Amino acid sequence: MLSYENKTIRWKKRGIVVMSCFLIIAVGTLTWMMNQDPQTEPTVAEDQEVILPLPDEELPQIVQKPFAVDAVITVDYFDGEENKTDTFVKFEEVYRSSQGIDYTKDGEAFEIIAMMDGEVSDVREDELFGNTVVIQSETMTVTMQSLNDVKVKKGDHVEQGDVIASAGTCVYGKDLGNHLHLVVEIDGQLTDPENVYGKTAEEFNALIGQ
Repeated sequence: MLSYENKTIRWKKRGIVVMSCFLIIAVGTLTWMMNQDPQTEPTVAEDQEVILPLPDEELPQIVQKPFAVDAVITVDYFDGEENKTDTFVKFEEVYRSSQGIDYTKDGEAFEIIAMMDGEVSDVREDELFGNTVVIQSETMTVTMQSLNDVKVKKGDHVEQGDVIASAGTCVYGKDLGNHLHLVVEIDGQLTDPENVYGKTAEEFNALIGQ
């Protein structure tokens, strides 16, 4: 009986010691946590480069074609050089050099879209070239002719890709059937439309004088 009581006393003493150790550790940990400064930020070495995120930058717009179909060039822009595609249009028995490009798609009508953001500066019906829409984008003036079902009016703001009209017919290019006649000018200077596709305003401005 005495031996059992001695063992019980020893186990109680050990339990007290263990509990005391736990309490000491807990109090120490809590004290350390309370002494930490929540505003403390990690330090950076003087020679370490700090890269900060740049604010969102609007990328320059790139000129796209005025259609999203596989239209082909029927009459190309006349630049005085030899071309696999005809660069002249016969009208009233007279051949005239093309100041733009005529696009067709198997004789079908197809949607005509805005090449860039811009303002509609003119909408008219031309006796020879049919329904005409002129859009000013940066220094580029885009004239779209031989149109049908025009969806914009003068003064409208258009976003790149907006539907402007559909390809139609006109007196001047009656043999082409449904087609788009596209004329591009940069600062008033006629330019091959194919040269501005895929370029920014800064890049197509550099075409002037070339």
